[in-house]
Amino acid sequence: MNASALTISALVLGVLLLALAIWERLGRGPQARAWLRAPRESGVRGAMFVLPGIGILSLLVGLAPWLEGSPLLGLAALVLAPLGLWLVFGWGALALPYPRWSVPGWARETIGARFDKTRWRR
Repeated sequence: MNASALTISALVLGVLLLALAIWERLGRGPQARAWLRAPRESGVRGAMFVLPGIGILSLLVGLAPWLEGSPLLGLAALVLAPLGLWLVFGWGALALPYPRWSVPGWARETIGARFDKTRWRR
């Protein structure tokens, strides 16, 4: 359980990125909803999926020294690592179609209209 500067930095970065992602997803206020005004869908995907995915992966790197000693943390890492990778690469970098439920309710109509998500209007 020797925490180095790298693990502490990754832990802090992960917490900060997840806090930012939650704040943006809640969308309480114009600053929190600024990501919705991105000129392309890649900007929206970055805020919705890449940011929280990198936050999860950074948090797991920061928790790495404690994973060996705790079976519960190991199980959480086993679930969270694929989730973080899917958010970053599946819905983020590869731009695979994302479901309507993965978008905050207050942003669904705007995203559906701006990026012609006709499958959301059924």
